Amino acid sequence: MPFALAAAVLAASLFPTVTKPVRTPFDFPGFLLVGSGMVLLVFGMDSLAAKDAAGSMIAAELTLAIVILTLASFHCLRACNPLLDLKLLRIRTFRISFLTGGGLDTIGLSSVVFLLPLMFQLGFGMSAVQAGSLTFVAAIGSLIMRVFMPRLLNRFGFRRVLVVNTPIVAAMVAGFALIEATTPVWIVLAYIFAFGVLRSAQWASTGNLAYSDIAPDQLARFSALYYILWQLGVAISVGLAAALLSFLAGGRPAVTNDFRILFVVEGVITLCALIAYLRLTPQDGAHVSGHGAQMNVE
Repeated sequence: MPFALAAAVLAASLFPTVTKPVRTPFDFPGFLLVGSGMVLLVFGMDSLAAKDAAGSMIAAELTLAIVILTLASFHCLRACNPLLDLKLLRIRTFRISFLTGGGLDTIGLSSVVFLLPLMFQLGFGMSAVQAGSLTFVAAIGSLIMRVFMPRLLNRFGFRRVLVVNTPIVAAMVAGFALIEATTPVWIVLAYIFAFGVLRSAQWASTGNLAYSDIAPDQLARFSALYYILWQLGVAISVGLAAALLSFLAGGRPAVTNDFRILFVVEGVITLCALIAYLRLTPQDGAHVSGHGAQMNVE
């Protein structure tokens, strides 16, 4: 909350107001459809992972969620002032960076935050504090990488960064399967730190590319859609990973080999994003990254 409030104050004081805001009616039907569909989807994925409900109930929750979200999509496409402007997905760079490409690497990379501490605790017998003392370095790597991202994108452009980084970060996700309980701590820390660096490069690239072709008058609608799709991707990531882990465990407590298989699967999912990123051109997002032009640094 303090960080959010500080961000709101800084945004209000520092971001210029280009045009006078136009009041639009709130899309209450869209809100009900999207909200109820998302709630049912999260409940269904959670029940699927925990197996704390009958199979018919889980199937009913997920089916109803899909039906409601489908109706919500049709509504948002036809409404004059929709809660979510799905027409923004017609913008190729946004579609690639956050749906066909970014959606897949969000699912693959977000699962690591969920699976890695569990493997350390359930597979290696660590306490929650010990597991957290190892995994937190990914956040440090992520923060450090943010400092260098403007220069990296300026030098190589969005396409080259994503085409090169995607298979590397996918391999690192799968590489968590090679970590043993006897692996030296410094190697584990270095590996997790490197993963945090590459994951940050991936998400910073897709995040900046996503809005590169968004017009100023579309930014508010873009932010709403971006946030919902991001949360949906994370929910699917954690729910799918938990469900697959439960399936691999087969009713018994999860063991290390179950996590190894799952890390390889998540790595393959991340790698599939490369198919979409190969469709980018060197000019995509160049006006945001500055690629091809001298970056003005004072």
